[in-house]
Amino acid sequence: MRTLGIAYHRKVEIAAPAEEVARVLRDVAGWPRWNASVARLDRPASGALTVGETVRLKQHRLPANTWTVTRVDGTGFAWTATSPGVRTTGDHQVRPTGPGRSEATLTLRLDGPFARPTALLGGRLIRRYLDMEADGLRREAERDSAR
Repeated sequence: MRTLGIAYHRKVEIAAPAEEVARVLRDVAGWPRWNASVARLDRPASGALTVGETVRLKQHRLPANTWTVTRVDGTGFAWTATSPGVRTTGDHQVRPTGPGRSEATLTLRLDGPFARPTALLGGRLIRRYLDMEADGLRREAERDSAR
């Protein structure tokens, strides 16, 4: 039986160039500084984020999860994590909207037999954490761009 995935999206306009916003997103080691949902992040690698590497992410009120990077490019990155019955994909994309302006789209997709129950129990928290990530990203990228 195939289960339908559930996706949450959050878009945010940012007064910073797309390249700067994507750089902030790809620097996952810095997330605990600007993303209020992140309690701890352990990245064994250093340097540029690469496909295939794993990152351990602990968010408040949630168990730690290991994310595997599946895409990295000039627009952002994607990664996946699995737990019993749920495969979670986080996609972080940035596009320019004008001179010195951009739009970031943050997507969290749940797939698998427990995707729907997970969404029912945790949908409010997922939306809240996407809002926290979007707001923190906007502030961090705009602050970096103003320097």
